[in-house]
Amino acid sequence: LFLHGGMLSMVRSDFAQEAPIWRVKSAYYGPKAGNRRVDQLDKQLLDIVQENAELTSEALSALVPLSPSAVQRRLARLKKDGVISRTVALVDPKAVGRVLTILVEIEIQTEHRQGLDQFQRWLQGADEVQSGWYVTGSSDYVLLVSVKDLEEYNQFIERLMTENPIVRRYTSLVVLRTVKSGFKIKVD
Repeated sequence: LFLHGGMLSMVRSDFAQEAPIWRVKSAYYGPKAGNRRVDQLDKQLLDIVQENAELTSEALSALVPLSPSAVQRRLARLKKDGVISRTVALVDPKAVGRVLTILVEIEIQTEHRQGLDQFQRWLQGADEVQSGWYVTGSSDYVLLVSVKDLEEYNQFIERLMTENPIVRRYTSLVVLRTVKSGFKIKVD
């Protein structure tokens, strides 16, 4: 018995036995997502929707060997399983007056859990911070900051240093030119 959609196939292992034994084999392979694995068709869909999440299921079905309803079911499952974490619109920072991008390396004084938690909550509430990472190396955090000008950046740094005594030092790396920008994840 073979079920289409790449989810499950059952193969009879011995036709000569009175009571047939069935072996279940999964058609999924690759990294696990929730309780299921991401198969090749899922990977094709993920690759396409990372470039354009506005494509209809009809347009997607023209690009992968699935019906529009199968595309909808797969995308719903990928969302439910957390493979697709969210669908957003990417705004050009310059189009909304955010012309200055700065990478900020932060060194903290101590790595006590309570202080780290408080600092991370502060970062999550700072509108200027687009992304932030707790990292290894000489810095403890790296932030991607988007502001309209140096005055706004200086105000951000003053708040950072005043409201977070855990911060020992920071280094600003002003972006002169964006060489590559994107969020697409390679799906193998």
